[in-house]
Amino acid sequence: MDIQRIEEFKINNTQKKAIHQLLAECFSGYPKGRTYLKQLPSFRYLVYQKNQLIGHLAVEHRMIAMDQKPYAVFGVVDICIAADHRDKNIASTLLHQLEQLGIENNIDFVILTATEHPFYLKNGYKLFSNNCRWLFINEHQTLGVKNGHLSEALLIKPLGKVKWSKGTVDFLGTVF
Repeated sequence: MDIQRIEEFKINNTQKKAIHQLLAECFSGYPKGRTYLKQLPSFRYLVYQKNQLIGHLAVEHRMIAMDQKPYAVFGVVDICIAADHRDKNIASTLLHQLEQLGIENNIDFVILTATEHPFYLKNGYKLFSNNCRWLFINEHQTLGVKNGHLSEALLIKPLGKVKWSKGTVDFLGTVF
């Protein structure tokens, strides 16, 4: 198994095609021909076995504001593993590598949204229900700024000494 971290702008057409195929396999209704849902990520982890893409984790690196204070975060987007390679701890390995990268580079939190929680809870993430503000984008159009709770969906892992609060979170962009 070979795990590569690659900046988004360095991904070639062959990789884009393989990424799209894996995303479409793992997420029904994924946008045709695209490698992103709302916005391009900053970088990705790609997992290969015998030159076949079997795992993927996209990451947005940016700032958020919590209680009007800025924090550096990694936002997890589209983590997926090919069906015949699941239950081999590949996804946990990807999260761990991302967390280590964050710790080494003073990232405050890893953030993601998910409706299925057991995997993330097992990996040390905690579920929160903050009031949030985010940029609402659909099919390459900004439709406004949304305010609301991400009930039963917001999962957080602190990487340093900063504690997550129950205050308002401004994503300063789209939700991951």
